Amino acid sequence: LLLAGGLSASGCSSVANKINGLGQSGLARLIDASQATTQTGIALEADGGVINSGISSTTPIGVYSKVGATTIKFDVNTGTGTTDLVPAINVSIAPSTNYSIVIEGEPGNATDYIAFGFQDTNALNNASTVRFKVNNAAPNLVTPVDVYVWLSGTAIPSTPTVPGLGLNQDSGSSATHPGNAYIPQQGSSTLLPAGTYDIAVVLAGTAPNGSTDLVDDSTPFSLNTSYSLTIKDIDGTANHIGVMASIDEPFQESNQTSILLRPVR
Repeated sequence: LLLAGGLSASGCSSVANKINGLGQSGLARLIDASQATTQTGIALEADGGVINSGISSTTPIGVYSKVGATTIKFDVNTGTGTTDLVPAINVSIAPSTNYSIVIEGEPGNATDYIAFGFQDTNALNNASTVRFKVNNAAPNLVTPVDVYVWLSGTAIPSTPTVPGLGLNQDSGSSATHPGNAYIPQQGSSTLLPAGTYDIAVVLAGTAPNGSTDLVDDSTPFSLNTSYSLTIKDIDGTANHIGVMASIDEPFQESNQTSILLRPVR
């Protein structure tokens, strides 16, 4: 397994990226999960007001910014004008809920180059445990995948941590975690220690073996922190994917660079 580098923050501050007056009931941010997008300075607009800016493939994760608890039109644009990179989407924002608006796919692919809104439900960090969720934002995956996440040095789990994850689903889409995306769930007696965690993404129904896995890598997790692991296309080749990690809570005050977990090649 290759050890990924640390996750860090850079780019525009949250003060520059937040708009007062949009409402107090929901939060949204931008994640650039399209590695083929070369545009820099990407901005996220909520009903015409910029809430994230300075996003690129090297600094791909924005800050959560306040939006109203209503249906919001999100535009992802070049940051230098009003030209949208992908079609705008409407997302119904629930009160006291976080959302990640994710660019996925490759430019020029009218079907797959889109924005999608993931609901980051129940993300509150816990001083006693690591917490994480998994998003599938990789259109070039030809089938759903199983995701295994386990503490390095311990046995690979006998069953997937997140089974049968399809495109534009997250760990809250699973029947075992309905609407509660973070692992362990709120109120669970399960506690996950800080440390380095191995992550394997495999075709659904197969087991990690270190050679045919689609992604096979490691990343550090800390207590009192909630993370997202977002599966993304490396390019337009079928099943050529990576995983990017972001800190979700406690909230970050500036755009984040990402731990990029790389495929087995």
